[in-house]
Amino acid sequence: MDKTINKPQQGDILSVNRGLYKHYGVYVGNNTVVHFSGGKGHELSACRARIRKTSLENFSRNGEVQVETRCTESYSPKETVMRALDAVGSEKGKYALPWNNCEHFANWCRYGKKRSAQVEQFAANVIGITTLVLGAVFIGKIFEEDFIC
Repeated sequence: MDKTINKPQQGDILSVNRGLYKHYGVYVGNNTVVHFSGGKGHELSACRARIRKTSLENFSRNGEVQVETRCTESYSPKETVMRALDAVGSEKGKYALPWNNCEHFANWCRYGKKRSAQVEQFAANVIGITTLVLGAVFIGKIFEEDFIC
């Protein structure tokens, strides 16, 4: 069953929520999506990861597909589709969650830049938590020194 909110157009970046993360691909038409994946049952497998062409139904895995729109400066839909299709079967620089995942690939196809908002948000959260912990330790040491005397 297709649970697509907006009917995708050629060259659109699609995402589907997988719970802890979103999976991304490029819609190339005819209910087909090109995406970085380890294959059926191995979506996050780095050793099996390739750029694959699959049906929209298989891409969605019964999830709700979203059409992602981020900025207006992009390749044309035709160029986006060509970039995606040209990469099918390749490793496109080997899968690596922090710097070369499905979202990086989809954004590269559409915008020419490998970027993952999910990775950026995660990194910002880690930095924020680290800063908070280090700040608490530092403040604790200051108070400790003030009250030891």
